[in-house]
Amino acid sequence: MIDILLATYNGEAFLKKQIDSLLAQEFEDWRLLVRDDGSSDRTAVILQTHQKSMGERLTILPACRVNLGPRDSFSSLLQHADADYIMLCDQDDVWLPGKIAATLKKMHALEAQYGKDRPLLVHSDFKVVDENLHLLADSGWRYQKTDPRHGAFLNRLLVQNVATGCTVMLNRPLRDLALPVPPGAIMHDWWLTLVAGAFGKTGFVAEPLLLYRQHRLNAVGAKSWGMGRFLKQLCSPEEFRHAFLRTQQQAGAFLDRYHDRLSPEDRQMVRAFSQLDSLSFFAKRFSLLRYGFFHPGLARKVGMFLFC
Repeated sequence: MIDILLATYNGEAFLKKQIDSLLAQEFEDWRLLVRDDGSSDRTAVILQTHQKSMGERLTILPACRVNLGPRDSFSSLLQHADADYIMLCDQDDVWLPGKIAATLKKMHALEAQYGKDRPLLVHSDFKVVDENLHLLADSGWRYQKTDPRHGAFLNRLLVQNVATGCTVMLNRPLRDLALPVPPGAIMHDWWLTLVAGAFGKTGFVAEPLLLYRQHRLNAVGAKSWGMGRFLKQLCSPEEFRHAFLRTQQQAGAFLDRYHDRLSPEDRQMVRAFSQLDSLSFFAKRFSLLRYGFFHPGLARKVGMFLFC
């Protein structure tokens, strides 16, 4: 059994298409858990209509008027999930028919190699589409210039999350170790990858398994990376510094939670990253080089040296 966690908020434009894509999955042994984050549109009506036809396959958490945002909404859903495997689902995407089966196959391969008691996470590539499902990029990894291999290394995960939440499957040991997602976490998916990187194993499926819909209402969205974005950073370095400071705050929250579980080497590294902002110009850049706190790609490395 797999629990699919769906956080909704004013998603009436795309929600039906997403749920229909779940119902079209080749793998059918799953349950859908939904938490609505105080929608003011017809989202609740759409969910109730599907619940009538899906029965026990769809569970809607009790209505709550408090708007938590995606991080805390998914954290709440994770606390209600009790299946051996858990997948995260956004309201506006479309899952390709083999998504669950391909991700579960990779999860089983990790289990065979590392054991079922190890915290494990699997993620995949995705296609980027516009709000009408017209293709923008056939690989989200290439679109964002991310390298999934960096998901295996904690020093890289401190700087950049490589696992997009809607592509993720995690096992129960990872869920149990990661909860609750703290206020210091930037996003729930990034927190999960950090925990998996430090204490478990991460695998990936190098195949697009969903259509990631880009539109003006995305809570986060897939951001393309290229020279244009690099030049934008040159013009607004404060935006980069603010984002980089948040990653250090997240590292601090991670250190607070797992201080006694981290190896001495990892503890020292996480502490070094969390304290970067307190260092002098040259000491900060020495620490970047010492621990390899870098994004992939030359332009991003240059950006970090210039702006961090």
